[in-house]
Amino acid sequence: MNPAKFNKAVCDQLEELHRDGLLTQKIFASLKAQYVTDRWDWVSLGRWFLIFGAISVTIGASIFIKDIFDFTLSKLAVSLALVMTGLFIGGWHLRQKSYSWTGKSVELIAGMVLIGLTFTLGIIYSSGSGNWPALLLIDLIVLIGLTYALNNVLLLILSAVIFFIWFGGVTGYASGWQAYWFGMNYPLRFLMASVAIIAIALLHRNSEKTILKNYQGFFKVWLSAGSFFAEMSLWLMSLFGNFNSIFSYHKTYAAELLLFNLLWAGFNIALLYAGTRYSLRMLRGYAITFLLIQAYTLFFRYIISNMEAISALFLTGGITLMLVIVIEKKRRAMN
Repeated sequence: MNPAKFNKAVCDQLEELHRDGLLTQKIFASLKAQYVTDRWDWVSLGRWFLIFGAISVTIGASIFIKDIFDFTLSKLAVSLALVMTGLFIGGWHLRQKSYSWTGKSVELIAGMVLIGLTFTLGIIYSSGSGNWPALLLIDLIVLIGLTYALNNVLLLILSAVIFFIWFGGVTGYASGWQAYWFGMNYPLRFLMASVAIIAIALLHRNSEKTILKNYQGFFKVWLSAGSFFAEMSLWLMSLFGNFNSIFSYHKTYAAELLLFNLLWAGFNIALLYAGTRYSLRMLRGYAITFLLIQAYTLFFRYIISNMEAISALFLTGGITLMLVIVIEKKRRAMN
């Protein structure tokens, strides 16, 4: 094992002990400082390239098939089923030959093909209801099952994306499509869903020490998804209140906006504390990023909007430059 990999393995173990409360923050920081990891996380970079490659191959193959072959919907459904089966088998074989992340990426492509297959079947056997979120619910159930059957965290990430689209879609469908899912119709519902997902993440983390020990780190995907859904819903409610349609008039009161802004700030402070306490950089990243977004949102809405254009530009630019200087000082202090 090369020094960078060894140091990374040691740091991972130290973070696990710190999260479990077996090391104090002072001892943890002292020990971790002795094991400097590589400047670039080549493993993570490789994973993202694999994901990007998987998506690109899927899109390219779809365009190629559409342009070259003249499929009926029935033929397309059969072809997608065969391709999906072949990809899952191919991914399994690659993982057996120690091409772990390549195999997982191939399985990710198969998961995307599964979504195309369900929508093709949905068109073939359509009853005219237009309830497309029901198809995504089927995909979600199947993908979560495959995630744990194949022990593939990439499929869990895809499941989180599908959940976001399905939940927004079914919310809009149930309310008469007053707002498309991207408008996050009834954002308070997303906040409640995020609380449930974060609870699952915490239960998952505890279970990874026992019955789910083969799924180490899966809780981070659950936690990231729940945090992201909460951040987006709180952001929208801090601006518009708990609206039922972003495209129609919703009378908001100052007290309602203040409540949601305080709730948003409190949530991010809690994330910052938890990220520091349990050595979860992901949570610290969410907290710092969205605290800055909240500050800038309030700044532009209540200060810049009431200033002259030139003064507003000078003030905005000056504050941005100050933030850059502070971040650069922090970066140099860490090197």
